[in-house]
Amino acid sequence: MANKKKSSNIYRKTLQLLIVLLLAYMVIRLFVDPNYAADFESYCPFGGMLALSSFLANNSLACSMTELQIFMGLGLIAGVILFSKLFCSYICPIGTFTEWLGKIGAKFKMQYTIKGFADRALRILKYALLFITFYFTVSSSELFCKKFDPYYAIFSGFDSDVFLWYAVPAIAIMILGAIFIRQFWCKYLCPLSAATNIFTNAVMFVGVMAIYLILLAFDLNIGWIWPLAVISVLGFLMETTRLKGWIFPPLKITRNKDICTNCKLCDKACPLGLDVSGVDKVNHIDCHLCGDCIYSCPEKGALQINRREIRWLPASATILIIAIGIYLASVVELPTINIRWGNDQQISKAAIYSQSGLKNIKCYGSSRSFATKMKKVQGVLGVEAYVQTRSVKIYYDAEMISENEIKKSIFSPTRTLLKKVSKDLASLSVIELGIDKLFDSYDSFYLSQLLKQEKGVFGLSTEFGEPVHARIYFDPDKTSPQQIKATIEKPEVTYKSRGKEQTQSLKFAVAYMADTVSTIERLDFIRQMFMPYNLSFNGYENYEPQRLSIYQIAMPQAMNPTLRRKMQFLAAHISIDSAIVRFQTLYTDRPCANIYFDKDKINENSIYSALTSDTLSFQYSSGKAGKAINPFKFPAAGKILSPEAP
Repeated sequence: MANKKKSSNIYRKTLQLLIVLLLAYMVIRLFVDPNYAADFESYCPFGGMLALSSFLANNSLACSMTELQIFMGLGLIAGVILFSKLFCSYICPIGTFTEWLGKIGAKFKMQYTIKGFADRALRILKYALLFITFYFTVSSSELFCKKFDPYYAIFSGFDSDVFLWYAVPAIAIMILGAIFIRQFWCKYLCPLSAATNIFTNAVMFVGVMAIYLILLAFDLNIGWIWPLAVISVLGFLMETTRLKGWIFPPLKITRNKDICTNCKLCDKACPLGLDVSGVDKVNHIDCHLCGDCIYSCPEKGALQINRREIRWLPASATILIIAIGIYLASVVELPTINIRWGNDQQISKAAIYSQSGLKNIKCYGSSRSFATKMKKVQGVLGVEAYVQTRSVKIYYDAEMISENEIKKSIFSPTRTLLKKVSKDLASLSVIELGIDKLFDSYDSFYLSQLLKQEKGVFGLSTEFGEPVHARIYFDPDKTSPQQIKATIEKPEVTYKSRGKEQTQSLKFAVAYMADTVSTIERLDFIRQMFMPYNLSFNGYENYEPQRLSIYQIAMPQAMNPTLRRKMQFLAAHISIDSAIVRFQTLYTDRPCANIYFDKDKINENSIYSALTSDTLSFQYSSGKAGKAINPFKFPAAGKILSPEAP
């Protein structure tokens, strides 16, 4: 007697619901926790495949790419080869949502399943998108899929990485396609679907890559774009001509025709509309082993996995693969950048200096900046930077540079005016002390934020040492050295950045403090704290001094360290006129700016107009034009000096 009771695919529904609840939690938390930054791509296996490809091609890992993504991508590949397309079946949010939307179309009999030649021809779209996505990701070291991915666009709130002209049509196609055409996105447009189908033909993938590596071994200069193109084309041809995998995956839905009553409920239950009832083994490349057909079958034993009652296996394998991926990502860290400028012989003999706790190693861009800085240090041969642990490995020639000199080259000395000193205060006290755990410019920034909150502290300067040697300038009537020490050793600092409160954990420790306190005159203190800015352009070095004049103008905001970084925009703005060749700030009896100009080609009124323009126009290094509001105010017009004048 047949068992006529049908059951629900509880394993799959549970995992899908958990993913939906996780996404809902992330979205809701964005609105209730101002310090929370949701990373909606952190577990994306397709992003992981792209990240790994970029890492192998460029030897660098951009900030939008993580080890977690990479191990999720490797887990997906392992899952496809060993089991089936488990991510598509149990995890993918787009797959879940389009499947649910498809049920609406099916309910109102609006849904159509594309078959025959049209079905095969449309599959080229996802392989084209796969090629384009890999090409632009590896070329730029940034995840190109963020520009069009409907999932990322919706859940990130269309952030700056999303390109509206790509994402909005993609979302519309995904929604309408799901309602009117069965799994349109997954079958015909999803680049991850193309990638997983390629790994169901893993023999082809391995063969192409083996040939490519052999050709490279023979010193043939063949770019990575060629194996990418060959794999994409062969993947499309093998899918459309066979519509089934080659050897992999080993697990298949099997039908016992002696038990099957040909009720066709399995065909109706299949999310991809496959002909389950018409075959003994489901070899179709679209099958992702969801198991819905097994649960829909009223005849016990008619549908199984490899003729065994192991319907729990795909969901269990999915959970296990995710757990392994998360674990490996927690113990393995790939370098964000891995750059060598020394030759092979130098690198083989190089010593390695490692340094952790560098807060300025926070992303791909800052890591590249750090490497650029170290490249200028004689004797340094290469840099590896690790964003996750904020650490670096520096390869160096021990005969040319010492470890201590490397530490000094990493350190960024600072002079920071924390508060404006009242003219009523004739002099300040100075305490010298040594501070441990003060490594880089970010640490100096956090220390300055701490000291800003201490009443009576006006300035901070640091210079390299172990520990770092610091001088702190203060009013002895308002604070004391012991109180300053207690402030420095606070476990955290809270400050405002872009209108939001930020909290940073700290580990500063005062290693020593001088027994005596010195004094400094107010004006001498201001001169010491002043950080000059100097930039020449428009062929300044080619001018004879007698051809130039100096337009000197009072610039109170030249004392503001926050505005100092914006001086480059002001300098770029005035450099538009080729007669202006240098911009310099200095402290005389007050903060001033000197503008060097060709006296035969421009007058002081034109210079003043450029300085006081409401909008600064400039050009980025990429050639792109930019504009910004002019933050600088000049209280009065300046005066003309000759270059020889003090």
